[in-house]
Amino acid sequence: MQFRELSSNELIEGYTLLNTHRTDLTEDDFLAYIAAQHPQTYRPIGAYARGELAVYAGVSLHENLELGRYLLIDDLVAHHDNTHHIREMIDYLCDYAKMHKCTSIIVWGKQSGLSLEDLQEFRPKRDGFMKVL
Repeated sequence: MQFRELSSNELIEGYTLLNTHRTDLTEDDFLAYIAAQHPQTYRPIGAYARGELAVYAGVSLHENLELGRYLLIDDLVAHHDNTHHIREMIDYLCDYAKMHKCTSIIVWGKQSGLSLEDLQEFRPKRDGFMKVL
């Protein structure tokens, strides 16, 4: 697996995979959101297997008084043949969060291909799950 932030040339691949989960999202809306939010908060990250995008994660960095600096997983979707790579993506995102000096990681909302087994080290928190790093 190769993990990396998607380049501007790879965003359409990310959109195509994300659109399998967020079917109401248009390509124009996705690209406009990326343009407005990247790299300040939202970052599109891909996991590639054999040169193909297997897992897409849209993450954002935040900070507040309760949690300090944390990484929020806004979007997480795996190609239907690659759900077994979700755990690898979560492990990568934990390392990514540490690189950005985050003290925790939160998985928020409804994600595609994610199981409770993938979140063994996380605890329930409001509308999602949290892991202290």
